[in-house]
Amino acid sequence: MIELTEYETRTVQLSQDEAYELVSLTRGSADKTQQPRVIERLAPTGQAGLYDIQPGPYVGRFRLRTGRVVDISSRFSFRDLAALLGLGGKATLLRHDATSAQGGSGLMDLIAMAFVREAERIAGQGLAKGYTQTTFARPPYAGVPAVTAHLNAHAGRADRLVTTAKRLTADIGLNRLIASAHLRLCQLTYQDKQLEVRLRQLTPVFRNVTGRDEGTRQLPRPPARYTEIHDLAMLVLDRRTALPAGSGLGGVGVLFNMTKIWESYVGLWLRTHQPEAVVHSQYPIPLVDIGPARRARADFVVERGGRPVAVYDAKYRPWKEWPNTAELYQLFTYASRLYVDRAALVYPGAEALSRQMTMGNVVVEAMAVPIEETAVQDG
Repeated sequence: MIELTEYETRTVQLSQDEAYELVSLTRGSADKTQQPRVIERLAPTGQAGLYDIQPGPYVGRFRLRTGRVVDISSRFSFRDLAALLGLGGKATLLRHDATSAQGGSGLMDLIAMAFVREAERIAGQGLAKGYTQTTFARPPYAGVPAVTAHLNAHAGRADRLVTTAKRLTADIGLNRLIASAHLRLCQLTYQDKQLEVRLRQLTPVFRNVTGRDEGTRQLPRPPARYTEIHDLAMLVLDRRTALPAGSGLGGVGVLFNMTKIWESYVGLWLRTHQPEAVVHSQYPIPLVDIGPARRARADFVVERGGRPVAVYDAKYRPWKEWPNTAELYQLFTYASRLYVDRAALVYPGAEALSRQMTMGNVVVEAMAVPIEETAVQDG
């Protein structure tokens, strides 16, 4: 197994085929295959077979064609990473070939944590319901007589009755799929023991879901609020699942796009710390006054009294006291076009750090923001 940490360079022994395959993952969206840019940089060291590898903003694992597994862990503590993955729908799951489930940085904990946080959210909103046809052979009878069932069960006897009616229930295929994934996850052991407790606490939620869909058969398109947990459940129930129930099993490669997850966290953090303001995501900004329309989108714009007052850009990179020139130009352009005098670059950090600078009439702040569990919960 090749064990890496996001954004950290490590020297690794690779075969020529492995090096070629990893190079293909440095191309990102510019590549015709539309593969994500999992690897930021891969360079030979000058020694035969040794390469310097720097992964990008993805956490998870995948398998190379040679059979060797690449495991990318987060630079955050597990607790902080679990909090970020609790953002659920913002996590991007990318499936690859069957991947070893053993070793590495606790991938099954990460997937289970994402599942738990999504299941808790769904439970809080209430399970989806649907109508099913129910047959009643004992009183109280509901609905209308079920002639065929009556003939089959009682040969048409006048002193017996069988009826049928539609009943609204949570025991539908979608919830059976989720309940089956929950049951599978409850059978595993985790590094985080609190995760096991939270999984058990979800058991009553599925008490009235009597059926179990153990396979991964195709279901109708789920409602929007079920999209992420549906995908996670399909992943858990896949026979090649990355969640091991025993030794020597293989699983599906999974990568979480931490750039998107961090952007979601910054949005929650802003709304938590500025509750009196309106925070807009992906705010459109016109770049030119005359000529063909060109627009950019700021990650976040804070609005008070119906007008923008500040612009924020989420950067999933280590905090630096002095941002690079491109980042400063980008943020200054956004602030100038919005006629605001405050702008900030928001980076993840182990502790709160800040550095201010001025560009004309714009105060630009480079901020390191630690991950707060309360911000995620409040969101």
